[in-house]
Amino acid sequence: MKNWEDLSIIQKLIIGVAIIAVAVIAPEIGMLLQFGGIEVAFAFLVFSLKPVLHFVQNSYAKLENIAALVVISWRHSASARPGVFALQASFCFLALAFTGSSFFAVSFFMPGLLLNGALV
Repeated sequence: MKNWEDLSIIQKLIIGVAIIAVAVIAPEIGMLLQFGGIEVAFAFLVFSLKPVLHFVQNSYAKLENIAALVVISWRHSASARPGVFALQASFCFLALAFTGSSFFAVSFFMPGLLLNGALV
């Protein structure tokens, strides 16, 4: 670990801006700067960001799970089977042609097209 005096101007500037940004949320960092120095204040900064890091990691894991579920659902949906897709798409097109309402066609026939693999 480097001492404060060994850091470059850019590194000092980045650490200083980060500490000022955290001082808005956690005012006790000013007391840490006064009594412990920049090293203690930066350690507190890193320690205080740990819950944010866990939140981001959990959100990323949930996003990966959702993406995997979407891929699996898409592979097992009617869109993956050309015969079923053609039949469902023709029903959707007929509903659109007869009623003239795309909302009706999409709201009643497209869920059957997309979720046909999950229902079977």
